[in-house]
Amino acid sequence: METGLFSTVMSVSGERLSSALEKKEKNFDLRFEDTFHLKEKGFNESEIDCARAAFSNLIGGISYFFGQSKVISRDLDEPVDYWPAELYTGVPSRSFFPRGFLWDEGFHQLLVAHWDTSITKDVLAHWLDLINSEGWIPREQILGHEARSKVPPEFIVQHNENANPPTFFLTMETLLSRMESEGRVDMEYLDSVYPRLQVWYSWFNSTQVPNSFDQFT
Repeated sequence: METGLFSTVMSVSGERLSSALEKKEKNFDLRFEDTFHLKEKGFNESEIDCARAAFSNLIGGISYFFGQSKVISRDLDEPVDYWPAELYTGVPSRSFFPRGFLWDEGFHQLLVAHWDTSITKDVLAHWLDLINSEGWIPREQILGHEARSKVPPEFIVQHNENANPPTFFLTMETLLSRMESEGRVDMEYLDSVYPRLQVWYSWFNSTQVPNSFDQFT
């Protein structure tokens, strides 16, 4: 007599599983071309295979984290814990860098926004929820024991004077363009993120000051 568990296992194994995977792969390939138009642009099959693999790895690495960053400022003698926070973000490498990198994610989302704007909106909102009252966002988000176990101790603490280039402004430009092309400009979402982007921009303008006109730090 078959149990419910046996039936469930059989439905996702063997030929059924292979058939389902093949169907999903074909659907992905069709959507990939419909999104990025690489064949139309003259790329050969080998180059397209490479692009599909790279993009699959990118979206497959989008992960959920929860924990507290270790931070310090010039006014503190010892690092302190940031508030408990959750983060939905891509990662540079699931095996070696399983954590969020602020400026990396701005570049990641330039591609993801073309694939699914809802993912980009969610990722961007999570990052902007990490901004403090001064407008600073810790540039590496090492949240949870698993993420922290992959980081040398000297790189765990985030200093509030350190910044990454604000690549999320590029993300916002792409996101707005996609919203307009889809005919769905989400004003409620834009109204919710704009104040944080404004504070973040002001923090850059007030803290990342070059020592001379030909230098930017």
